[in-house]
Amino acid sequence: MISFNVNEIQIYEDKFKDYDILKNVITTRDQEDAFYILDLGIIMKQHREWIKQMPRIVPYYAIKCNPNPTVIKVLAAMNANFDCASKQEIQQIIQLGISTDRIIFANPTKCPSHIKFAKSVGVKKMTVDGKLELFKIKKLFPEAKIVIRFRCDSNSSFAKYINLGIKYGCEPGDEAKELIQLAKDLDLILYGFSFHVGSPCKEFNAYKRGIEICKDLITFAKSIGYEDIKLIDIGGGFPGEIGIEIEEISYIINDAIKEIDPTIEIISEPGRYYVASAFTLASYLHSKKTISNGNSLKQMYYINCGVYTGFIEELFNLKSRHPNSLFNPISNKKFSSTLWGPTLDSFDCIVKDVLLPEYEIGDWLVWSNMGAYGTSIVSKFNGFMPPEVLPFIRKSQWQDFCAIIGRNVNCHLFELE
Repeated sequence: MISFNVNEIQIYEDKFKDYDILKNVITTRDQEDAFYILDLGIIMKQHREWIKQMPRIVPYYAIKCNPNPTVIKVLAAMNANFDCASKQEIQQIIQLGISTDRIIFANPTKCPSHIKFAKSVGVKKMTVDGKLELFKIKKLFPEAKIVIRFRCDSNSSFAKYINLGIKYGCEPGDEAKELIQLAKDLDLILYGFSFHVGSPCKEFNAYKRGIEICKDLITFAKSIGYEDIKLIDIGGGFPGEIGIEIEEISYIINDAIKEIDPTIEIISEPGRYYVASAFTLASYLHSKKTISNGNSLKQMYYINCGVYTGFIEELFNLKSRHPNSLFNPISNKKFSSTLWGPTLDSFDCIVKDVLLPEYEIGDWLVWSNMGAYGTSIVSKFNGFMPPEVLPFIRKSQWQDFCAIIGRNVNCHLFELE
């Protein structure tokens, strides 16, 4: 049974926008620390849209993207499953009351103790991309359900920044067939095949290529005696930012799988798709100085959340977000500006030498699409803590939410002036 503390979820009238909610938090809590608001309605909407667009693809939420317990519990209540990469992530799922048969251990290279733990709690599905990993599993967990992962990279220019194929995935030709044969020789259970095109994927035909390779490998596996392949895992990489829809990608995937044996389960590992747009960050501008930049002036701003506590994608040059002011800027005239995080590290720079309106100390800067990886890849460097996450839902969605989690709860509605 999944346990919810509904008192931690704030409920707002539909007419109030995200900015109204942020202002309410700041006013009622005398807030100075950075914080996220988490729109649970978006999580619900994203899952329903997934089921509508790709009804055969079972989502296994990649909790590495954002391990927020409320997100996980809502998705579990909506019958999503989970992609875990370690003993600790598996433990988190178990501690939330979720059955281990809803987990895939999708890490191709696993510590022996993590394999032993997976065996002890009944997590059987696990990925492999090398011969020595098969020998390891034969020794430690011979009953495991092996999923062979092969390399299938997106061809988009963005792939050079997040290219999972340089680290994981066997070559899809002879090497994959050698692993299939070795699994047979070791008398292991070959359960299926998987690939990951990179995240975020900008070239949707990469999924089609991966699915076609799965079909070929299933044919080969059957030719050597593996008659009962059960799974195809098409990985993650699905976009989830505001305004991005999945119709195009779903059309490509649905077309590619239409002739696959219906007894084979097809799963995926979406992460940012669910959470990217559900999290909005508010950061407090606590310091400012103006410096000379040749014949012009440059503004230097310092906020209480940086690359180590929310903006990891900026640290790796994967994103270049610009903030919006929660209140009115001093003027609309724009100046060359650099925005720094709170630590003493010069790498703690969020945006550099961009044109921004002039802000003042005490302003709050708002950042959208902050749910993917910003809450999971964090540290307490210099003693600065990650922002708190405040979940909320709107009134029109509250009864639907209660039906999903199996509760009959009276709501406490926030009335904003």
